[in-house]
Amino acid sequence: MGNSRSKVTLLLVLLLIVLLLSGCSKTDREGIIKLNDLRSDYPGASYNGSPPTGELKRPLRLAAAPVISPEEGYQAYTELARYLEEYLESPVEFITRQTYAEVNLLMNSGDIDIAFVCTYAYVKGQRDFSMELVAASEVGGQAKYASYIIVPKSSPVQDFAGLKGRRFAFSDPMSMSGRLVPLYYIQQMGERPETFFQSYIFTYSHDKSIRAVADGIVDGAAVDSLVYEAFAKKHPEIAAKVKIIQSSDDFASPPVVVRPGLEPALKAKVREAFLQMDKKETGRKILNELGIERFIPINDEAYNPVREIARKVGYP
Repeated sequence: MGNSRSKVTLLLVLLLIVLLLSGCSKTDREGIIKLNDLRSDYPGASYNGSPPTGELKRPLRLAAAPVISPEEGYQAYTELARYLEEYLESPVEFITRQTYAEVNLLMNSGDIDIAFVCTYAYVKGQRDFSMELVAASEVGGQAKYASYIIVPKSSPVQDFAGLKGRRFAFSDPMSMSGRLVPLYYIQQMGERPETFFQSYIFTYSHDKSIRAVADGIVDGAAVDSLVYEAFAKKHPEIAAKVKIIQSSDDFASPPVVVRPGLEPALKAKVREAFLQMDKKETGRKILNELGIERFIPINDEAYNPVREIARKVGYP
């Protein structure tokens, strides 16, 4: 009888510990909203194909497609949300998503207002529901980036063709540098991913692709050059385990966008907030954490090369 009571007591203690730990999960950080937490009274919850227009009845929502993982970017993006709050004099919430497609979906429905997106995600969003450009990031005096093909430091592979029959990591299915560019290389060789690689995975962020190569989980990966360079500065011990064997042509930098229907005066103020960041001490600190020098204006035509690659690989 005593043993039974002891076992029950132990089980109750263990259950209490589990509940306490789950209550401290980092997904419950203030300012992050899970997809299923978007209540029915939020704009777009009952989506009928037309994003909401006019004055907002809720805080502005900022989202970032997981070009970098939430673990890598959380601090910088939450600080950016605070910067926007002060500049716009309006509450701003930061929201994380697991895929590029989720961010586009929530912007289409009107559940988010401002977002950092990949170049192809912009091209698709602009075509599908008139996603609007705000600004693009500039690094090294240039608003451009490329797709790097990386392999382990000790790998004998010298170019993308050498990855045939090996394990590979794409980032996100909608990633220009992490998916469409390597698909283009494969297509040029008359192959498909299923015939070219031994196996392949999706990591859903470029920093995770870098880690997958460094840890020997895969034999190669395609990553965003801007993310790679920033990651190498922040984690030189990990970057030392990989090497770049090929780089694509340059493309216009991934943009900051807003949803269609955002009130024009607010949209203009959001654009101003990003373009003025490098002129303010708090803004420069956030830019440095993001690996960006400043934001600059950009036009839609700058993304035509992205459209061309997407067309060639059969992406809608």
